[in-house]
Amino acid sequence: MSNEEHVDRKPWIAGIIFLVLVVLCISGGSLALNEWKSRQGQVGHREPLPGFTYCSSEQARPCILSFNLHPGGGMVIHILVNARLPNFYMKIKREEGEQFYECKKASRYSTQAACTGETMPVGETLSFLIISAEDHTTLAEGSFPIIGMAFATPEIYATPTPIPPIERPPRWPVR
Repeated sequence: MSNEEHVDRKPWIAGIIFLVLVVLCISGGSLALNEWKSRQGQVGHREPLPGFTYCSSEQARPCILSFNLHPGGGMVIHILVNARLPNFYMKIKREEGEQFYECKKASRYSTQAACTGETMPVGETLSFLIISAEDHTTLAEGSFPIIGMAFATPEIYATPTPIPPIERPPRWPVR
């Protein structure tokens, strides 16, 4: 074997080694991609629930706008929601048990809803869950205290006080 024949084989060997490395990288990448895809959420698998808290400048929805005491008793919770959110109700859990609140959107495609139910204590950390009325799946959840509540003010009925006409002579001469 001459030196020329030995020199001519080196590029072939280097090419074959390079080709084997490329095939190994492609097959390894393919296996890694399949593994990654199998760990992603799929139909029927649980996904993380959206958080549910007070509304902020970020406007993550759904979120709580305010808590109000209803004049007839009970509490009203005003919520900002996505217009496409299905009909829902709210469950509030606390140490003493859980309470269910009926929720209604202002209109079919509204982004505001009001939930009514029993009055909850201010300052106690409560667990809030928004649940689909159709299939009873949890749509959002969060735990936080009620930090303030607006009180309903009754309308004040007053009778108007009559103001007597001012008795003064007209400014123009009377004939």
